[in-house]
Amino acid sequence: MNIRSLFLAILFSIGLLYVACGQPTDKASLKAAASEKKTTVQPKKTIRVKHLSGEVLAVNPKAKTITLRVRDEDIELRFDDSTVVKIDLDSVKPHEIPPGARAAVKYVERKGHYVARGVFISTETAEKKEAPPQSSFRSFA
Repeated sequence: MNIRSLFLAILFSIGLLYVACGQPTDKASLKAAASEKKTTVQPKKTIRVKHLSGEVLAVNPKAKTITLRVRDEDIELRFDDSTVVKIDLDSVKPHEIPPGARAAVKYVERKGHYVARGVFISTETAEKKEAPPQSSFRSFA
């Protein structure tokens, strides 16, 4: 009789353990916690970098602006200390940009103004390049 009661006690405790571990959680409390998380997390505002390419008309270092002509339209861009300005891969100051140069500009829009993030100027053009073709196939064409 002792072995039988011991065996029943073990089965009963395993059954209680199975029921206690297998219970589903309260769905209402999960939904409330999920809704609290959703209300506290605010989506980050993405900043889109836009591109322009045109002719530099003027650079005003006092007002920190660059005027660029793009498709018969003059666009004024602001610049700051974090704006990258490169002429033929050499970093320069914004006031060193020569007027009349073709420039590719990366900019963002902040508070209704365009702020330049990068100004890239290449003085080398296709006419100035006189290097031989890189492959023999190109020289036969």
